[in-house]
Amino acid sequence: MDAKVFQEMSSLERAESINKLLLEFDDDHLKNAAKAVGMKYSAFCKIMREGGFTYSQSKKQYEKTISLEEYKEFQTSTSIDNGSDEAVRFIVNHLNELKQLLNQHETQLLLDPKVYAPDSKSVTKSIVVNKEIYEEFSELCTRRFSHLRLKDIVSNCLYDFVKQNKKTPS
Repeated sequence: MDAKVFQEMSSLERAESINKLLLEFDDDHLKNAAKAVGMKYSAFCKIMREGGFTYSQSKKQYEKTISLEEYKEFQTSTSIDNGSDEAVRFIVNHLNELKQLLNQHETQLLLDPKVYAPDSKSVTKSIVVNKEIYEEFSELCTRRFSHLRLKDIVSNCLYDFVKQNKKTPS
């Protein structure tokens, strides 16, 4: 790694990168790390202190230090009662599944309950539509919404149109 790339990194990226690099050295950790990034030792140490990072002699790693004010703010913002703590743990443990569910929700067509209400009556109508638009519509329904009936999708589109245009005065 050259000095320019090293200096352009964020302070967190620098610390993570240097911590990995420090594991490779047996002695003179900081001097060897400075040499590896092509910097003078003093300049290297000064840059590494940016962002509140300090070198731990015992761990031979850079660590983030925070002021007492930051610590107090952190502690008050993370004080959670037991019920919330359990919810947070659940979210952390199931984050990927929750992300997948949200992604599926965003890509799914949600039908209005009125469209598939069991007590609603159906009526058969013939309509004339643009051929290209109908082919695109039909292909999309087959590809992405094969689990839904075409009549339900059309009914939902018509109902959405009604709801959207009913609100605007003529």
